[in-house]
Amino acid sequence: MTDTVHPFDLTWRDVDPRQHPFDAATALEVISSLAPARFPATPDEGDEWTAEMARAIVDRFGQWAAGWRWAHNEGDLGGGPVTSWCCVPHSITTPDATLHRIADALGEWRSWLEDLAERFDRYPLDTVEGEEQRQVRERATTHLVTAVVDRTGAGDAWYRHAEQVLSWFLTRWGTDPATAADQVERAVSGDFASWTAPETQVLDDVAGRLAEPWPPRGR
Repeated sequence: MTDTVHPFDLTWRDVDPRQHPFDAATALEVISSLAPARFPATPDEGDEWTAEMARAIVDRFGQWAAGWRWAHNEGDLGGGPVTSWCCVPHSITTPDATLHRIADALGEWRSWLEDLAERFDRYPLDTVEGEEQRQVRERATTHLVTAVVDRTGAGDAWYRHAEQVLSWFLTRWGTDPATAADQVERAVSGDFASWTAPETQVLDDVAGRLAEPWPPRGR
Protein backbone atom coordinates (compact mmCIF):
# COMPACT_ATOMS: atom_id res chain seq x y z
CA MET A 1 0.00 0.00 0.00
CA THR A 2 1.27 3.48 -0.88
CA ASP A 3 2.48 6.01 1.66
CA THR A 4 0.02 8.74 2.65
CA VAL A 5 -0.47 11.31 -0.13
CA HIS A 6 -1.41 14.84 0.92
CA PRO A 7 -3.59 16.77 -1.52
CA PHE A 8 -1.75 20.05 -1.01
CA ASP A 9 1.35 18.40 -2.52
CA LEU A 10 -0.42 17.35 -5.73
CA THR A 11 0.69 18.76 -9.07
CA TRP A 12 -1.51 19.34 -12.09
CA ARG A 13 0.02 16.29 -13.71
CA ASP A 14 -1.16 14.29 -10.70
CA VAL A 15 -4.75 15.51 -10.89
CA ASP A 16 -5.52 16.48 -14.50
CA PRO A 17 -8.86 14.69 -15.03
CA ARG A 18 -8.16 14.16 -18.72
CA GLN A 19 -5.21 11.99 -17.78
CA HIS A 20 -6.91 9.96 -15.05
CA PRO A 21 -10.16 8.14 -15.93
CA PHE A 22 -12.87 7.90 -13.28
CA ASP A 23 -16.30 6.27 -13.28
CA ALA A 24 -18.49 8.01 -10.72
CA ALA A 25 -21.25 5.45 -11.19
CA THR A 26 -19.12 2.65 -9.73
CA ALA A 27 -17.27 4.68 -7.10
CA LEU A 28 -19.41 3.58 -4.16
CA GLU A 29 -19.09 -0.08 -5.07
CA VAL A 30 -15.32 0.19 -5.41
CA ILE A 31 -14.92 2.17 -2.19
CA SER A 32 -17.04 -0.36 -0.30
CA SER A 33 -14.73 -3.11 -1.49
CA LEU A 34 -11.69 -1.18 -0.24
CA ALA A 35 -12.94 -0.46 3.25
CA PRO A 36 -10.90 -1.96 6.13
CA ALA A 37 -12.72 -4.94 7.58
CA ARG A 38 -13.02 -3.62 11.14
CA PHE A 39 -15.22 -0.54 11.32
CA PRO A 40 -13.98 1.91 13.97
CA ALA A 41 -15.55 1.82 17.41
CA THR A 42 -13.52 4.66 18.98
CA PRO A 43 -12.10 8.01 17.77
CA ASP A 44 -8.57 6.59 17.77
CA GLU A 45 -9.71 3.68 15.63
CA GLY A 46 -11.46 6.20 13.41
CA ASP A 47 -8.21 8.01 12.67
CA GLU A 48 -6.47 4.76 11.79
CA TRP A 49 -9.40 3.51 9.71
CA THR A 50 -9.63 6.77 7.75
CA ALA A 51 -5.89 6.81 7.07
CA GLU A 52 -6.03 3.23 5.82
CA MET A 53 -9.09 4.05 3.71
CA ALA A 54 -7.31 7.06 2.22
CA ARG A 55 -4.27 5.00 1.24
CA ALA A 56 -6.48 2.32 -0.32
CA ILE A 57 -8.37 4.91 -2.37
CA VAL A 58 -5.12 6.37 -3.72
CA ASP A 59 -3.83 2.88 -4.53
CA ARG A 60 -7.01 2.12 -6.47
CA PHE A 61 -7.80 5.42 -8.20
CA GLY A 62 -4.45 7.23 -8.31
CA GLN A 63 -2.86 10.11 -6.45
CA TRP A 64 -5.46 12.60 -7.64
CA ALA A 65 -8.01 10.90 -5.36
CA ALA A 66 -6.17 12.02 -2.21
CA GLY A 67 -8.28 15.18 -2.20
CA TRP A 68 -11.51 13.42 -1.19
CA ARG A 69 -11.13 14.49 2.44
CA TRP A 70 -9.69 17.97 1.86
CA ALA A 71 -12.55 19.63 3.68
CA HIS A 72 -13.56 23.21 4.36
CA ASN A 73 -12.15 25.06 7.33
CA GLU A 74 -10.67 22.84 10.05
CA GLY A 75 -11.60 19.40 8.79
CA ASP A 76 -9.30 16.39 8.64
CA LEU A 77 -6.96 18.34 6.38
CA GLY A 78 -8.57 21.78 6.27
CA GLY A 79 -8.69 24.62 3.79
CA GLY A 80 -10.03 22.54 0.92
CA PRO A 81 -13.06 22.53 -1.40
CA VAL A 82 -14.87 19.39 -0.17
CA THR A 83 -18.12 19.59 1.82
CA SER A 84 -19.22 15.94 1.83
CA TRP A 85 -16.50 14.92 4.29
CA CYS A 86 -15.43 16.85 7.35
CA CYS A 87 -13.48 14.85 9.88
CA VAL A 88 -13.49 11.64 11.88
CA PRO A 89 -15.73 12.86 14.74
CA HIS A 90 -18.41 14.21 12.40
CA SER A 91 -18.14 12.09 9.26
CA ILE A 92 -17.82 8.56 10.61
CA THR A 93 -21.26 7.33 11.64
CA THR A 94 -22.73 4.02 10.48
CA PRO A 95 -20.73 1.90 8.02
CA ASP A 96 -23.21 2.42 5.17
CA ALA A 97 -23.55 6.16 5.69
CA THR A 98 -19.80 6.61 6.04
CA LEU A 99 -19.01 4.79 2.80
CA HIS A 100 -21.66 6.82 0.97
CA ARG A 101 -20.12 9.97 2.42
CA ILE A 102 -16.66 8.99 1.17
CA ALA A 103 -17.98 8.21 -2.31
CA ASP A 104 -19.77 11.56 -2.38
CA ALA A 105 -16.60 13.33 -1.25
CA LEU A 106 -14.51 11.64 -3.94
CA GLY A 107 -17.08 12.58 -6.57
CA GLU A 108 -17.17 16.14 -5.30
CA TRP A 109 -13.38 16.45 -5.48
CA ARG A 110 -13.36 14.97 -8.97
CA SER A 111 -16.06 17.36 -10.20
CA TRP A 112 -13.99 20.26 -8.85
CA LEU A 113 -10.93 19.09 -10.78
CA GLU A 114 -13.04 18.80 -13.93
CA ASP A 115 -14.42 22.28 -13.31
CA LEU A 116 -10.90 23.67 -12.91
CA ALA A 117 -9.76 22.01 -16.15
CA GLU A 118 -12.60 23.75 -17.98
CA ARG A 119 -11.76 27.08 -16.33
CA PHE A 120 -8.08 26.77 -17.28
CA ASP A 121 -9.06 26.23 -20.90
CA ARG A 122 -10.87 29.57 -20.93
CA TYR A 123 -7.52 31.35 -20.53
CA PRO A 124 -5.05 29.77 -22.96
CA LEU A 125 -1.50 31.05 -22.64
CA ASP A 126 0.03 29.12 -25.52
CA THR A 127 -1.45 31.29 -28.26
CA VAL A 128 -0.69 34.76 -26.87
CA GLU A 129 2.48 36.71 -26.13
CA GLY A 130 3.62 39.96 -24.62
CA GLU A 131 0.97 42.36 -23.41
CA GLU A 132 -1.87 40.10 -24.50
CA GLN A 133 -0.52 37.24 -22.42
CA ARG A 134 -0.09 39.57 -19.46
CA GLN A 135 -3.75 40.51 -19.69
CA VAL A 136 -4.86 36.88 -19.96
CA ARG A 137 -2.79 35.90 -16.90
CA GLU A 138 -4.24 38.78 -14.93
CA ARG A 139 -7.84 37.93 -15.81
CA ALA A 140 -7.25 34.25 -15.10
CA THR A 141 -5.78 34.97 -11.68
CA THR A 142 -8.78 37.04 -10.64
CA HIS A 143 -11.20 34.44 -11.97
CA LEU A 144 -9.49 31.44 -10.37
CA VAL A 145 -8.95 32.99 -6.95
CA THR A 146 -12.59 34.08 -6.90
CA ALA A 147 -13.64 30.53 -7.80
CA VAL A 148 -11.56 29.08 -4.94
CA VAL A 149 -12.97 31.61 -2.50
CA ASP A 150 -16.49 30.61 -3.51
CA ARG A 151 -15.69 26.92 -3.31
CA THR A 152 -13.89 26.99 0.05
CA GLY A 153 -15.96 29.72 1.67
CA ALA A 154 -12.70 31.59 2.34
CA GLY A 155 -12.36 29.60 5.56
CA ASP A 156 -9.28 28.44 7.40
CA ALA A 157 -6.19 28.21 5.16
CA TRP A 158 -8.21 28.56 1.94
CA TYR A 159 -5.31 30.44 0.39
CA ARG A 160 -3.17 27.29 0.31
CA HIS A 161 -5.51 25.77 -2.26
CA ALA A 162 -5.80 29.09 -4.11
CA GLU A 163 -2.03 29.19 -4.56
CA GLN A 164 -2.06 25.57 -5.67
CA VAL A 165 -4.77 26.25 -8.26
CA LEU A 166 -2.81 29.18 -9.67
CA SER A 167 0.28 26.98 -9.92
CA TRP A 168 -1.80 24.29 -11.61
CA PHE A 169 -3.05 26.85 -14.13
CA LEU A 170 0.45 27.94 -15.08
CA THR A 171 1.60 24.34 -15.27
CA ARG A 172 -1.35 23.48 -17.51
CA TRP A 173 0.02 25.97 -20.02
CA GLY A 174 3.59 24.76 -19.96
CA THR A 175 5.31 26.40 -17.00
CA ASP A 176 7.61 24.12 -15.03
CA PRO A 177 5.91 23.24 -11.69
CA ALA A 178 8.76 24.61 -9.56
CA THR A 179 8.83 27.84 -11.55
CA ALA A 180 5.05 28.13 -11.34
CA ALA A 181 5.18 27.74 -7.55
CA ASP A 182 7.86 30.45 -7.33
CA GLN A 183 5.80 32.81 -9.47
CA VAL A 184 2.68 32.29 -7.39
CA GLU A 185 4.53 32.68 -4.10
CA ARG A 186 6.02 35.96 -5.34
CA ALA A 187 2.65 37.19 -6.55
CA VAL A 188 0.63 36.31 -3.46
CA SER A 189 3.34 37.58 -1.11
CA GLY A 190 1.34 36.77 2.04
CA ASP A 191 -1.60 38.96 1.02
CA PHE A 192 -4.24 36.25 1.52
CA ALA A 193 -5.46 35.29 5.00
CA SER A 194 -7.68 32.68 6.65
CA TRP A 195 -11.35 33.48 7.18
CA THR A 196 -11.11 36.49 4.87
CA ALA A 197 -11.95 36.84 1.20
CA PRO A 198 -9.45 39.19 -0.47
CA GLU A 199 -10.63 42.72 -1.09
CA THR A 200 -10.78 43.83 -4.70
CA GLN A 201 -7.60 45.90 -4.47
CA VAL A 202 -5.66 43.03 -2.89
CA LEU A 203 -6.80 40.63 -5.59
CA ASP A 204 -5.98 43.16 -8.30
CA ASP A 205 -2.48 43.56 -6.86
CA VAL A 206 -1.89 39.80 -6.77
CA ALA A 207 -3.20 39.40 -10.32
CA GLY A 208 -0.99 42.21 -11.53
CA ARG A 209 2.12 40.69 -9.98
CA LEU A 210 1.39 37.24 -11.39
CA ALA A 211 1.01 38.82 -14.83
CA GLU A 212 4.47 40.37 -14.72
CA PRO A 213 7.29 38.93 -16.82
CA TRP A 214 9.34 36.14 -15.25
CA PRO A 215 11.95 36.26 -13.85
CA PRO A 216 11.19 39.56 -12.09
CA ARG A 217 13.08 42.61 -13.23
CA GLY A 218 16.38 43.07 -11.45
CA ARG A 219 17.15 39.33 -11.18
